[in-house]
Amino acid sequence: MLFFSHLAITGVLVLSFITTTFANPLEVELNGLIANHPQIKSAEKNLEASRQEVGSAFSQFLPTVTASGDIGYEEIDSPSTRSSQADGDWNRAKNVAGVTVSQNLFNGFSNTSAVRTARLNKEIARIGVETTRQDLIMEGIEAYVDILRQRSLIELARENEATIQRQLKLEDERVQRGSGITVDVLQAKSRLQLAKERRINFEGGLEDAISRYMQTFDHPPNIDEMVDPFPPMDLIPSELSAAVDIATARNPAIGNSGTSIEVARESRRLARAELFPTIDLEGAMNYEKHNSATIGTRRDYSVVVSASWDLFTGFSSRYSRAKASYDYQATKDDYEFSLRKVIEQTKLAWQALLTARERLELLENAVNIATEVFGSRKKLREAGKETVINVLDAENEVNNAQTNFNSATYDERVAVYRLLRAMGQLSKNNLGLDF
Repeated sequence: MLFFSHLAITGVLVLSFITTTFANPLEVELNGLIANHPQIKSAEKNLEASRQEVGSAFSQFLPTVTASGDIGYEEIDSPSTRSSQADGDWNRAKNVAGVTVSQNLFNGFSNTSAVRTARLNKEIARIGVETTRQDLIMEGIEAYVDILRQRSLIELARENEATIQRQLKLEDERVQRGSGITVDVLQAKSRLQLAKERRINFEGGLEDAISRYMQTFDHPPNIDEMVDPFPPMDLIPSELSAAVDIATARNPAIGNSGTSIEVARESRRLARAELFPTIDLEGAMNYEKHNSATIGTRRDYSVVVSASWDLFTGFSSRYSRAKASYDYQATKDDYEFSLRKVIEQTKLAWQALLTARERLELLENAVNIATEVFGSRKKLREAGKETVINVLDAENEVNNAQTNFNSATYDERVAVYRLLRAMGQLSKNNLGLDF
């Protein structure tokens, strides 16, 4: 299926402020959004926390050094002191100090698995940052385009209202001259009220769009300087199958689920590590003076290999391994579901874009036809062969067609961005951003 040659059909469109020298404000807004949004800051801090987790896990490979000591007065009253001392007890100031160095030699590879898990968690956090960025970019684009949509609809509604107002004035003048019909004036007033109602409805929609915009960008929109964005159409493949392939390879949700499988696999290794002994190399140096009823100084030095092995843990190791195995299978199921959802989102976005383009072509024809009908009825009215209500209805058809066409134009733009989001292509490089 051959796809799109260009995005928008020029015709009856809204105000356009685009010039060859005016940069697209959407890019500026999105740069500020990604730089300052609290969700991005939170995701980046989570990423930094995961980096620290890697360092913490790697520290298990390094030796630990522990120093201890105490100093103070000691008094001992025991059978041995009573037999050796005239007064029957021992009291003396003592000094004790010691240093212990311990290096783990083997613990069932749990340290290795812990480091791998930490690195995988860092990758998940990195994917989380990318997911948040693309979601916020999509949210920002929708908020931006919605402002443009409502602005265009208000402009059309005001033009329609002004035209009906002029027609009402003409009919009223005809009645004053005795050549008009009073009912035509009433019908024009009725159409004017409907036009005002539509304008008010669109103005309310603009206020809602401004509220969403301020929530997203944290500042009100500068509506007069906003221009229509042009999505990167060169990123849209010519076939649905190609779009699905890109989505399954680039969508962050797939990467997140795939990495979660690896984390669960490492959790199984950690559970199996409980079956192995723990072996440590320990070196110690102790210094004692007048300690424990012993007069004089004592120095101890030792280097030993110590081992411990849990031979029975109340079946907790077995349950831990079973849990890790089920968790691993669950992450594989989650990956399968994520894959299905991404494919579904891509297909829905693809079809939405196709539908939007087909509607745009039909609505362009509808605008042209409605304009011709209105022109013909207007000429008949000027010749006295048509009623004012039919002329107003024909003009209303033109306005409706233009309104639908403009709305469909923005629907098409949003559909392109949604397809790019489903494909995982809303990146700064693809959109020309520099955050």
